[in-house]
Amino acid sequence: MKKLALLLTVCLLAWSAFAGCQTQDTPQPPEPSGSEASASSTAQEGDPVVLCIEDSFEQDAYELENYLKATGVETEYEFLVLPNNTEDRETELTRLRTEIMAGGGPDAFILNATIPGYVTDLSTMEPREALFPNVEKSMYSHLFLDLEDMAQSSEIIDLESCNQTVMDVGVTEDGRFLLPLTYSLSALILDPSILSDPAYVFTTLDELLQSDEEALKGIMAWGTFRLFPDCLGLLADYTDQNLLVTQDSLQQAIEQADAFSAFQDEAYSQSPALYQGGGRFIGANHLMSLAREETEYAVLPIPNPQGGVTAAVTFYAAINANAAHPQEAFDFIELLYSPELVTQQGFEVNGMHYGTMFDYGDNGFLAIPVKDRLLLQYAEDSGLLPGTLASFQGALDRIDSAKVYSDLDLDIYNLYETWHFERPEESLEELVDRTVSTMEMTLAE
Repeated sequence: MKKLALLLTVCLLAWSAFAGCQTQDTPQPPEPSGSEASASSTAQEGDPVVLCIEDSFEQDAYELENYLKATGVETEYEFLVLPNNTEDRETELTRLRTEIMAGGGPDAFILNATIPGYVTDLSTMEPREALFPNVEKSMYSHLFLDLEDMAQSSEIIDLESCNQTVMDVGVTEDGRFLLPLTYSLSALILDPSILSDPAYVFTTLDELLQSDEEALKGIMAWGTFRLFPDCLGLLADYTDQNLLVTQDSLQQAIEQADAFSAFQDEAYSQSPALYQGGGRFIGANHLMSLAREETEYAVLPIPNPQGGVTAAVTFYAAINANAAHPQEAFDFIELLYSPELVTQQGFEVNGMHYGTMFDYGDNGFLAIPVKDRLLLQYAEDSGLLPGTLASFQGALDRIDSAKVYSDLDLDIYNLYETWHFERPEESLEELVDRTVSTMEMTLAE
């Protein structure tokens, strides 16, 4: 309950003001100095291109800057690094939001989405607050530059080679305002030999509950947190600013999750059949480590209400509508789509190697690049067994919708966590009603 109240407070205050970030401008990441910088549309010729980035992406960003310098690029980039300390971060976010609303701010943003259930702040045991708590909503508020022409003409991005459903998250009827970089989906990766039917897949939770796959139900019973929020699919229609999840659909999903408790058995609490302990997300690092396995694994994604799979963007880029250097900012962003970075093979310039450990910040553990087919091909070339490859591709082929994780998803996750682990005095119906009301207010702000 405390987490839900905290989230509501953050949502209500999040856009009350705006501000700048910590910056470094040396070739390698320096020690924190407490220095600050800001950029605005009044920047003069010769000023650096200012990119707002996450702390987790800092090392990757500096390595790419060094690569560009090695190739003769003379553009100067300056990185505004969002602090990972909660108190400092809140101050920086406030200042940065103020600048943006005043017509200034950095040239571009390369940021993480708020991933429900992924703890990044050990002091609060919560995800860190995002600069844009709901970036899709911000996209419809015209905070970002239309990148359609740039993206279409970019040979590096090559939109046809990207996952189209995921890339379309950044597109509205007015243009392309967001460039997804990585995405994830909730899934189980397991040894199919424990299944009655090794080729089994399920398209609804009821279908799994009614099946004869006792081992799978037993495993799910110990990890129903994997279901939320992705089992609900898309949560909002941002074109019309309507909440898509209803009290009925949300309560039904929770009741279905509760139904798995009947299959809870200690034998499945730490099943060795689950790959690497059975985390919630599929990441590029999982795929490449699977390429070293001698066992074929099955990938079983959590379905949405339509029977498909909803992907969620975890890392994205956007250019400020007030950017002083939009083309130069785009030049850096499009580099993130390079095959050399997707596969971590890296670049070589004059005998020096760059990007061989590139990980999209820490998203390699949580997500896969939007050029997923390229990554799958590289994994196959690296030894991924045919059965694992086919199952992984099958899971990705089921993606029929996509979103960017937001404060709405966090509301859903916190609701289930409260209900499942804290068992509050209020009824499920009351808790669901209150959560939906909170989400409606958040969306309407």
